[in-house]
Amino acid sequence: MLIHDILELGKDENIYLVEESYSSLKNIPLSLHYLEGIHVNPPDGIAGVEDENGDIIALSFFNQEEGDIPGFRPVFTNLVSSIPGPNNSSLRFSEITGKLSLAGIYKTTRDEFNTALMEYYSRALVDRQLCENCITGNEPYGMVYFESRNLRLKELVGRFDLPGKMLEICCGNGMSTLPLHDMGYNPVTIDIDKCQVCQGLEHHVLKPERTVVMDATRLSQFFPPVSFDTITGFMLGTIYGFNKRIWEKMMHESVKLLKPDGIILLTVNRKEEMDILDDALAGQVHGEIIDNTDDMGIYDQWVYAGYKS
Repeated sequence: MLIHDILELGKDENIYLVEESYSSLKNIPLSLHYLEGIHVNPPDGIAGVEDENGDIIALSFFNQEEGDIPGFRPVFTNLVSSIPGPNNSSLRFSEITGKLSLAGIYKTTRDEFNTALMEYYSRALVDRQLCENCITGNEPYGMVYFESRNLRLKELVGRFDLPGKMLEICCGNGMSTLPLHDMGYNPVTIDIDKCQVCQGLEHHVLKPERTVVMDATRLSQFFPPVSFDTITGFMLGTIYGFNKRIWEKMMHESVKLLKPDGIILLTVNRKEEMDILDDALAGQVHGEIIDNTDDMGIYDQWVYAGYKS
């Protein structure tokens, strides 16, 4: 994994990120719990990971084998908790780090290390390390690849120029990501349903280093503002009046990440759903609703294409 490369370790060495998920890196409660003790009695050989700005964004050391527990390298990081600006957890991490005498420094960039974090948690998810007593089996490939839908989505996407960095919200198991990859796009893909994400990763439809289990109503907590040229979301829903506040929040958060003149491309099943999204984006995005209905009446029936003003 990339995290091994950054820490200059062999691929078989055990690395353990202390927090239970990528989203937990926002407040790093477990990391700070351990670091409060570590800075009082620091272990030998503790090393720092330094970004392009000269900031220490991670710490690691070798934890010796104890009984039946093999030796491993825990990794503590405040990278995610410093986006878009450092929160209290990030500031405390930096305060502790500043008191430590580091045995070594590994160089990286913030983007590279964030990619490593995404990859680590994606692979841990597929290995069932993040789901206690998982009973979900591997779904057949037909659950992520449906040829007629794949071709239909390619035709739709091909009507638009989707520039630059792309974020796909609500990616699910990657059924809609697959045609994007086929067309040469390389989106960051997020979804809150870790079982669906796991299926997409298992079938190599979603890329580990580009995928995060995340609540799309919290996008601006994890990505810098105006950091994407294109935001997509295919077959969003189901959207009703009683849950529309959630979808409105997703739209507002998406717009925060979209660059000026960036494009947002969305699809849903029902016109009523698209009307809710259209209302949520009004005043923030100049867009139009497109009738894309077909005889099957299932996938991507209604399209929203808009540009951020």
